[in-house]
Amino acid sequence: MRRFALFIILFAPSLPIQALDTRQAPPEQLLELGGQLAAHAGSSQWQQLWQRTRAAGHLHARPGHAYFTVPHPLLPELARQALAQADQVEPLGNTVARYRRTFDRVIGMLDNQPLNSLCLVIDWRTLPQVQPTKAHAYLAGASLLNSYPCE
Repeated sequence: MRRFALFIILFAPSLPIQALDTRQAPPEQLLELGGQLAAHAGSSQWQQLWQRTRAAGHLHARPGHAYFTVPHPLLPELARQALAQADQVEPLGNTVARYRRTFDRVIGMLDNQPLNSLCLVIDWRTLPQVQPTKAHAYLAGASLLNSYPCE
């Protein structure tokens, strides 16, 4: 038993981690995963998103910083729509992607500039390299990192 434990300790760090690499994943795959996450994300994932969004200052006006102007009770539905029907997805790092959806109305401001798009930043590091059709079991580990109004 000790030898097995020693083997795990010594060789486990060298095993490759097969997390979804957003830089290598095709945009269609990331868009499909975003749609699945929008439909199946748990309440704690959404709650953490709004805590992070508030902490980042996107719920209150301040100079030089993008903030939401739509009534706050509308934000959860707008965020779900942005994730489910993103116009664009862009990798930001190894496992992070930004989803962007443009709406037909102003949803935020940056100084005096109106913003009509919503951006969501998602970390897929707990999602292994699987086909989107098999991803459902891993969606609970995805992190909704931030949301903000954007161009």
